[in-house]
Amino acid sequence: MKRIVVYTSKTGFTAKYAGWIAERLGCEAKALKDVDISSLEAYDQVIYGGWIMASTVTGYDKIKPLGLKNLIIFGVGMTMNSDSAAGTVAEHNGVSADRFFYFEGGYNPKKAGLFGRMIIKMIVGSIRKKEEKTPEDMHMIETASGADRTNKAAIEPLIKFAINS
Repeated sequence: MKRIVVYTSKTGFTAKYAGWIAERLGCEAKALKDVDISSLEAYDQVIYGGWIMASTVTGYDKIKPLGLKNLIIFGVGMTMNSDSAAGTVAEHNGVSADRFFYFEGGYNPKKAGLFGRMIIKMIVGSIRKKEEKTPEDMHMIETASGADRTNKAAIEPLIKFAINS
C-alpha cells in the first residue's frame, strides 16, 4: 500500500507524531507546505495531522476538498486526551469519528508566536477565575507554562486502524 503522512506543525509536537507514525508505517512524512496537494490522490492512504486551535485541525481545509477515500486525520492539542475532546474536534471539522485520532501535544511559548501566546493567556486567565476547577482546567494551567506531553504509545490505535483500512 502506498501511503504518506502529511502534517502542519507550529511548535513541533505534530511533526513529532507525524514522524513516529511514518516510522511505524514505513512511509514518508512531509510538511503540508512541501507537498503538491494534487499529488496526494496518487496515494492509497493519506494520514493528515495538524495542530488544533479552537477545535480546528489546521491545514485540514486544504486536504478536505480532495475527497480522498482512505484519509485518516489526527489532531494535536493542549487539552487532555479524552473521547469528548476527540469527538468535539472531529465533529467541528466534519470528520468521521472513526477516522479521527486526538493526541496530546503540549505547549511551547517560545514557538507559539504572539497571537498564540495571547490566546493561551486569555484561556488560562478565564480558567483561573473559576471558583471550582476541573482536572482538565488544572491540566491546562500546568501545560500553559510550557510542557511536552507527547506520547509515542498514543499512536498505536491510529497505526492499527491504518493497517486494517
